[in-house]
Amino acid sequence: MSVQVRQAVLTDYSCFARVAREVHEHHVAAVPSVFRSVDIAFSEERYAELVSDENATMLVADCDGDIVGYAVLVLRHTARDIFVPRTIGFVENFGVAKSHRRRGVGSLLMSACAAHAKERGATSLELDCWEANREAARFYASVGMHVMRRWLSMDL
Repeated sequence: MSVQVRQAVLTDYSCFARVAREVHEHHVAAVPSVFRSVDIAFSEERYAELVSDENATMLVADCDGDIVGYAVLVLRHTARDIFVPRTIGFVENFGVAKSHRRRGVGSLLMSACAAHAKERGATSLELDCWEANREAARFYASVGMHVMRRWLSMDL
């Protein structure tokens, strides 16, 4: 298995969409009160916006011509006076096809996210992760991420 992480191009969409839908269905199963099944989990229009956005980096893990993972990295700048001014590399969306999990694909993608964020002036790499997604939380911890804050909810 030869996997390369590269910037996505428009023609990657159909392969990307297949993995994005699989990852979305994983979230549907984990948090059904929030996520619902849909035919298209990530629109082609949104994909095209991100591929061409100068403040975003759309990465794909290419395994011998097939997309088996992806990461959407967006630069965020703190803008409120109460925060230390900084640039954050925010992983807005991330996923690896079930067939390629625990094979190093996610680690390659996270390393590429960190490198791209650092090159663009970010001082941290951040993301959010659903508590129900324990597998993802363990993975993120294994690549050096730590909990910074908790986003709490109350059902009404």
